[in-house]
Amino acid sequence: MFTMFNSNFTRHWFDQQAMEVWSDNGTLQAWLDVEVALAKAQADLGIIPRAAADTIAKNGRSELFDLGRISAGIQETMHPLVPVLREFEALCGDEAAGMLHWGVTTQNIFETGAVLQLRKTHQLTVSYLMSALRSIGELARKNKDVVQAGRTHGQHALPITFGFKVAGWHAELRRELGLLESAGTQAFVVRLGGGVGTFAAMRGEGSKVQTGVADILGLGVEEMPLRSAFDRFTHYIAVLGMIAATAQKIGEEIVFLQRTEVAEVEESFHHGKVGSSTMAQKRNPQKSQNLIGLSRLLRGRVPLAFESMVRDNEGDASASNVADVLVPEVAVIGASIALLLGSLMDGLTVNADQMKRNVLLSGGMIVSEAVMMELAGVLGRHTAHHVLYDAAMDTVEHGGSFEDAIRRSEKVVAHADRLDLNRLLDPGSYLGESAKCVEEEVSRN
Repeated sequence: MFTMFNSNFTRHWFDQQAMEVWSDNGTLQAWLDVEVALAKAQADLGIIPRAAADTIAKNGRSELFDLGRISAGIQETMHPLVPVLREFEALCGDEAAGMLHWGVTTQNIFETGAVLQLRKTHQLTVSYLMSALRSIGELARKNKDVVQAGRTHGQHALPITFGFKVAGWHAELRRELGLLESAGTQAFVVRLGGGVGTFAAMRGEGSKVQTGVADILGLGVEEMPLRSAFDRFTHYIAVLGMIAATAQKIGEEIVFLQRTEVAEVEESFHHGKVGSSTMAQKRNPQKSQNLIGLSRLLRGRVPLAFESMVRDNEGDASASNVADVLVPEVAVIGASIALLLGSLMDGLTVNADQMKRNVLLSGGMIVSEAVMMELAGVLGRHTAHHVLYDAAMDTVEHGGSFEDAIRRSEKVVAHADRLDLNRLLDPGSYLGESAKCVEEEVSRN
């Protein structure tokens, strides 16, 4: 079966470890782990015999199951878990089989199993993000004094340092990592309320059973185990969407900065990497573009999580079926984004000389604010702004030197002895607190 995760053409985009977590074997084992924990917890409370729980645990191993037969059974029954239970029952024998899946429903097993898998990919994603943050922090600190043109609306605005830009990426990802860890704490819970969430088949011990399963699996407990609730997953997916948005922004920034006409950074390139099947000279920012593509794939799925929150009555397969497909996809894509982001940062080359050349392209106009603020002390900010505006427009429209245009202003002539234009028109002299901001942000890692 073709999926983007197993295709020979596209599987290279995704993290292998994350894909293994959500493989058919990984999913089946997660379901079995929940069933085994359920039996153990119920045996502890005397709901089912201990011997039955031991037999269930002994046979709760995915390698004992025939996935082909299960798949055929799902096609026949049109039910995703019953064929699994039939296989499990056959392995356990009649006596233990009668105690299997006691008091729960399919969605309880699927969602709790998905929580176990999501926790595994969460650990991968957090590890990858922490590694990416360290790389970003090192890149920011190393370039905290490298002058670069700050741009707004695609135009030169004021000078910054490249390290300052990168520290901004660090700040966003640092905050989002904190949000992801918090969202994980809220999402990783057991929900075993049965058919409508009331523990009706648990002989009055439902809450204790759920707590017992949570303790065995190392998860939290759902206070209201309703099948119609999907807010915890949605919160987690929404945070992944934020991380994807930041990753996409970083990728697009690198694509911009690697343009031939800009040439301020370049992602890693090795002999054998090919940019085009016809244009041999191409050195494309392929990692950045892959990062952008993955981020779009993830963010495009976030609305589906909100759609899956809208569930009719006490259970709605039309919504939960979407979730069964959605959660694995976003988990794998999220981990892959985090891994690729770190790889991109580790291999980034910074062309400080080109940044210096670019920041000087406007002949000093990029620091017009520096001159304006100096004049503001004697002329007032509004008058000083008019002076610098006129000088800039004259330079752009008629050519010549920006410095000469400033000096020609009648209002400047009277205060010429107070203006050190050589200093004021040096982009490196107007960086504000860039370096301080970098050091303070990186220290928060």
